[in-house]
Amino acid sequence: FYKPCLDLNGGSDGWCNIPRKIRFNPQETLIAAYHNGVMVYAYKGYFNRNIDYHWTGATLLEPTKIVDWCTNSEVAPHPQKESAITGLALAKRPGYPYSDTIYSVNRDFRWYHCRIPSSISSTTYRVQMTVAIFVR
Repeated sequence: FYKPCLDLNGGSDGWCNIPRKIRFNPQETLIAAYHNGVMVYAYKGYFNRNIDYHWTGATLLEPTKIVDWCTNSEVAPHPQKESAITGLALAKRPGYPYSDTIYSVNRDFRWYHCRIPSSISSTTYRVQMTVAIFVR
């Protein structure tokens, strides 16, 4: 569905998954999560110019749902601080948009707020997913 572009011209839909996204001068961002090659959710919004510099840059501005198979939460993914994670952590916690709360990760909260249907995975929660951030 959404594929990384190889030449910065994008595919037929123009979406690219590239490092240092701001150099491409994009207008939109799309965040998609996959489990075993199946898209679980995808949301798009206006490009946030902080994406290459600060964890809040993964906040979708005026998000629009493309697809969302999460059965527990149909909110757009949003970045959050995690005390024991290096890199960017995204959550889909209802009622806590754009949280800067620092969590203790003594337990496994991986994708806890999504709960994917059994048609995608035999395990419905705490299922590993790959997230890609595309721009165009």
